Amino acid sequence: MIKKSDKISLESTLLQPWREEFDQIREFFDDEVHASILRLCSDDSFVNLLTDFFAQAQSNSSNEGINAKLRQTLNNLNSAKTIKELQLLVNEIATPIIENSITNLSFSGLDQLSPDRHYLFISNHRDILMDPLLLNFLLHHHQHKTAHCAIGDNLLKNSIALEFALLNKCFKILRSITSPREILKAMKLQSAYIGHLSFNRSSNIWIAQKEGRSKDNLDKTNPALIKMLGLEKPKEMAFGEYIDRLNIVPVSFSYEWDPCDIDKATELEITERQGHYNKQAIEDLTAVKKGLFGSKGSVHVHFGNELLDGTLKDLKHLEIAERIDQSIMQNRLTFPVNRAAELALSALPVKNDAPIQLKDQPPFSEDQIKKATEELNGRLQHCSPEVRQRVLLNYATHSIN
Repeated sequence: MIKKSDKISLESTLLQPWREEFDQIREFFDDEVHASILRLCSDDSFVNLLTDFFAQAQSNSSNEGINAKLRQTLNNLNSAKTIKELQLLVNEIATPIIENSITNLSFSGLDQLSPDRHYLFISNHRDILMDPLLLNFLLHHHQHKTAHCAIGDNLLKNSIALEFALLNKCFKILRSITSPREILKAMKLQSAYIGHLSFNRSSNIWIAQKEGRSKDNLDKTNPALIKMLGLEKPKEMAFGEYIDRLNIVPVSFSYEWDPCDIDKATELEITERQGHYNKQAIEDLTAVKKGLFGSKGSVHVHFGNELLDGTLKDLKHLEIAERIDQSIMQNRLTFPVNRAAELALSALPVKNDAPIQLKDQPPFSEDQIKKATEELNGRLQHCSPEVRQRVLLNYATHSIN
């Protein structure tokens, strides 16, 4: 039986003291907020970005209405003094975007999580900005602390994007380095910082299950992510026990329609044909805009809780990654478009001899399948056969084993 004193001693070993190196990746503190916002609001590039943002978010408004909203937002931003105040403003801005681009937002499992505990949310990753935005939107509206979000520094090369991300509780994942020695050093730093957020500050954290968006909709956790989380564990603690104490909650994002579906398929097709894909600097910004404002139909977010039962303690990183994958895949929602894509794909020539194996299908009506098929055909009418097949395959992964 563990004594109370032993338990307190064990808990104390989890604490990660502050390190100067954390300044390389950390988000802003409250006392840095106001000065940062004043810098942003005086930057023409930021003001122009906000103007473009409101023009797309309020496409039915007049220029006068958009300008009035811009002035109001700038005034509100200039008055924000803390991260919490800023995030409340961001939530106000995000609400009409969510309402205009999502016909039905649903969620499950969140009621099984305690607002008094800290969690490490690990999710599949379909959209650069919408995934963490929806996660924090749901957490905020159901009395949970918003999450600190891990974001690759490759997406933060623009100074405005960097500053606004750091204001919104985003911390950097160092992906632009290439030296194996520096990569290991960066992974240890990230592991220690995540431990600091979890155990010193009892903060919620979000991180994608692998680097970058899933462009093929095959949601697989990179085992290296799990190994990274445990790099700075206390020496006297087993790997599995430390990972278990991070309170991992798998999160499944299910989007009915992906505004970037053709772009993702095109990138995969070019990569397969040429062996590489040269991404243009503007593509990430374009993807952010499409993901935010493009129609997504119904969206469902499931918060898994089956990993919180202490069963990770005796597992290795590969097994823990598999447990996360099982949760994410089992709790993805299937939509009529997934069935429509599978039916369309089964009528096309297959590149290999492997037969298409189908999962049990939900009871969609003929009208639902017909409507989804018409929407698919409309989206794909100007695509090459190769890209068309790739898009269909991506949507059909919910139906194909």
